[in-house]
Amino acid sequence: MICGVLGMVEISRIVGILESLIRIPTYSILGLADERIVYLSTLEGVLSLWSMDKNGGDRKRLTIEPINGATLPKPWSPYVVFIRDVTRGQELHRVFYVDARGGEEKLLADTPPMRIFGLGFDGSRVAFTGATARDVAIYLAKLDGSWEKLRVVDKLMFVTDIEGKYIVGFGNLRGDPRTFELFIYDLDTNEFKMYTPKPGSQNKAPIIRNGKILFESNYEGKNRLYLYDPETGALEKLVFKHDDYEKYDPVEHDAYGWTNDGILWAVGKKNGRSKLFLDGKLIPLPEGTIHGHPVFTDGKVLVAISGLLKPPEILEVDLEKNNTRVVVENRLPEFIEESFGEVRFVKYKSFDGLEIPMYVALSNTSPKPGPSIVYVHGGPWSEVRDVWSIMIASLVAMGYHVLAPNFRGSTGYGDEFRVLDIGDPGGGDLEDIVYAAKWGVNNKIASQDKIAVMGYSYGGYMTYLAMGKYPDIWKCGVAGAGIVDWEEMYGLSDAIFKQFIEVLFAGKKELLRERSPIIYVDNVKKPLCIIHPQNDTRTPLKPVLKYIEKLLDKNKTFEAHIIPDMGHVIIKMEDAVKILLPALIFLEKYLKQ
Repeated sequence: MICGVLGMVEISRIVGILESLIRIPTYSILGLADERIVYLSTLEGVLSLWSMDKNGGDRKRLTIEPINGATLPKPWSPYVVFIRDVTRGQELHRVFYVDARGGEEKLLADTPPMRIFGLGFDGSRVAFTGATARDVAIYLAKLDGSWEKLRVVDKLMFVTDIEGKYIVGFGNLRGDPRTFELFIYDLDTNEFKMYTPKPGSQNKAPIIRNGKILFESNYEGKNRLYLYDPETGALEKLVFKHDDYEKYDPVEHDAYGWTNDGILWAVGKKNGRSKLFLDGKLIPLPEGTIHGHPVFTDGKVLVAISGLLKPPEILEVDLEKNNTRVVVENRLPEFIEESFGEVRFVKYKSFDGLEIPMYVALSNTSPKPGPSIVYVHGGPWSEVRDVWSIMIASLVAMGYHVLAPNFRGSTGYGDEFRVLDIGDPGGGDLEDIVYAAKWGVNNKIASQDKIAVMGYSYGGYMTYLAMGKYPDIWKCGVAGAGIVDWEEMYGLSDAIFKQFIEVLFAGKKELLRERSPIIYVDNVKKPLCIIHPQNDTRTPLKPVLKYIEKLLDKNKTFEAHIIPDMGHVIIKMEDAVKILLPALIFLEKYLKQ
């Protein structure tokens, strides 16, 4: 029995650390709805919509059952639109809405359940991208309950906004997996128009106001913000009044928009951290990452912000006096805070000389070098940032040093870096993970005989592959919701995830087999912990069960934990515990001993 190996005292310590961490809520601001600030939080243990008045008081929980995402509200409408999985984790959603002032939520439109991603709301209409097993399409729904399927567009694409006669969004529309183009759908003429300032460029996340489309593009080199007029075809690069923005020189943007009086703001990011600018002027905030969208109102701005080992808070900054007030506080238990050590941002060279950025989170309860974990993020088009992560926080609190590389293909370091894994998943990016482990050993952070690999989703895939292709590096591995067989996954996927696989592999179907961990299962030498949601439709369980069978046939050392009635996305804190508790017990048993 595990308890017999570790002892009840150690099990109790692990449970105590997890219990303390899951009580720390997350916060992310969405915007203003009829004089109320709308935000997402896990304060009551599930991802829910909340609202509060402009001073941060009169806080109301708007939704009880967990939600899976929400549109940005509009100041002139009291309603907030959100989606919810109605299939116990299979990510088949319906669209709902609720009054930000309080009241019961309502089903917006009785559409068939489908995977919904990318939504826009104008106060009375909702445009969204929905995927079924057959196709990807643009839909329009209204608060009166009516809805229609506007157009089938079988591409990897996302609706981002709606205003007047236009629905706008972006995606891989030209068939080039390395580019993003904008689309503009005219509701009056039913015309679907693709737009790019320059073929081969990256154009993302358009929003629209007074007929002008604001978006990010790299067509002139750097990722900058542009305004496009679909009526005249005029395109202009934004030039701000103040020069703080250009001095900061952001690599990408997390968010941007207009204040109520039409002044442009932007959240620029670089090296895993973000900063807020109003008409190019830097708004003073603590170092870290901004969650969601800032709300500018009454000469002030409200912002949610966190750090890798510092939980989210909501702050208010007086724009004239630059005074900062904590509106919603978050405190760590003293014993957790004392275990958190230094957070470093570093860069190391991989096998081909490419510089790979990485966050390093050190534990105060272990020596250096000591037991360490190479933590592999999901996506793959995502990143580890200086932002609160319960997974990384729990590992550090347990006494592990964490190396979290942003391998090639990660976001946050420019589009040239992001596309490096397209056509090569499980290739160069896997080498980057291996070289992160070598960096940890060479810099006397990681013990050479006590280093593990761990990840969730694409990170789970990389963990499986690392354990099979580089079995001698790791003492053990933890693979959560990972991919073991790309060919079988493709066959089990709906239309949007088929598109995702085709874009990721750049149509190189011959690589699907070669880059599948299941063909390297015989090489696995070290203990492996498998954790997988039962109802996961992004990374289906069936191939993983075949992988487990092969482990059994070869008498490998492993654990398998199938989480019942859970899908891929963690939206309940109890689900986070179901993932993390077996992982932490396994690591304590196989990495520290």
